[in-house]
Amino acid sequence: MKKLLLLTTCLSLSSCFSTTHYDASQLNTPEQWSIEASKTVPEVSQDNLYQWWKGFDDQTLNSLIETALQKSPDRLIAESKIAEARGIRRTARSFLFPQIGASATVRREDSDLVGLGQYPDTFYDAGFDASYELDIFGSNRNTASAADDNLNSIMKQYDDVSLTLIAEVARTYIDFRAAQNQARIAEKNLKSQEETMTLVNNLYEAGAVPKLDVERTSTLVNNTRASIPEYKRLEQNAQLRLSVLTGEFPENLKQSLNEEKVIPGADVQPVLMSPANIISLRPDIRAAAYNLSASTKLSKSEVANFFPKFNISGFYGITESALLGGGTVWNLVAGAAVSLLDFGRIEGQIDAANAREKQAFELYRKTVLAAVVEVETALNDYTQITSKKSSLQRSYQSADRALEISNISYREGEISFLDVLDAQRTANDADAALVAVNAAQSESLIRLYKSLGVY
Repeated sequence: MKKLLLLTTCLSLSSCFSTTHYDASQLNTPEQWSIEASKTVPEVSQDNLYQWWKGFDDQTLNSLIETALQKSPDRLIAESKIAEARGIRRTARSFLFPQIGASATVRREDSDLVGLGQYPDTFYDAGFDASYELDIFGSNRNTASAADDNLNSIMKQYDDVSLTLIAEVARTYIDFRAAQNQARIAEKNLKSQEETMTLVNNLYEAGAVPKLDVERTSTLVNNTRASIPEYKRLEQNAQLRLSVLTGEFPENLKQSLNEEKVIPGADVQPVLMSPANIISLRPDIRAAAYNLSASTKLSKSEVANFFPKFNISGFYGITESALLGGGTVWNLVAGAAVSLLDFGRIEGQIDAANAREKQAFELYRKTVLAAVVEVETALNDYTQITSKKSSLQRSYQSADRALEISNISYREGEISFLDVLDAQRTANDADAALVAVNAAQSESLIRLYKSLGVY
């Protein structure tokens, strides 16, 4: 009766001791997007987003992403962390079951027996021992469950690393193609300008144009020539970044990147999902949610240290010697232990665990907020860049026509050569701006698809 009363008292104390715990469901999330552009973008299901980068229709990009998913150091590190978390979980789960051991010894003794003198003897002992903690207050159960959540969190972090890697490879590839296209355009413009400079020099030698036209042409040619090394630098740097992302040495990527291609993504359309779907799918949010759950369970595990720990242990073995013969040995022990005076150690551990739980909740809240903002920022970027692209396309067409007209007008003596140079600069700038905005539009699409959390 006294034992039952003690157990009942402990259980009552456990229910009375309470602390504030957090749950991911406590966070209110938006039901719809706040940005106006979201109303015109179609919503799709998760199935429509798998391998979204293949919609960019670029085999080189597909190959780079496939290589990165196989060889990226970041992804392989994240994968090894999963194995580590599995080991930690296995260790935590082991405390839910009895701990069983075996032992065997052989010893030689020389006994001084009364009346018999010295009598050496050999003893053989063997036995099994077992112990089990009765996890009445859930300390071990909560720790093991937290290890499950930790493993799930690490697995979602692996997915987040993979998704981030895919997006980074795609963005860097866009940077590479943009620099490559800019260099090609600059080289084409340089060739045209050098032909113009040759013509102007001939006209100057014939006394048909002033020296000023020669100098202005030379300035334009040299400015264009100076821009090419910068584009080559950006192209090479992007290629080197791709090397790190894919886990390949730079030399191994050269062949696949040698072929010149346009910037991919011109035909890709933006898509969305509801905020609730994105929050349920994004791996960084799921990782933060599992981390919060693990922190809550570890906090509960610390509370259990306030209460007694009950355990059962036992031993069964045999012993045998030539002199004394053989026999069996066994015992069964039930015990309880509780901390009576620890000068605030357990309270401090609980306070620290509660603080970590609060941090995990705030991290979860921050991750959700950042995810919502990331989606809307990417969509807003795409919308504004697309509007800018439309204007630049018209500007490019007008500049191209103006250059053609200025060349004809100059040959007919209607305008000065300064007007021709100005038209060339405007056309060159419009061409370069169009390449830049095409790259920016593709990169905004990559950010948007990445923000949806599916790969």
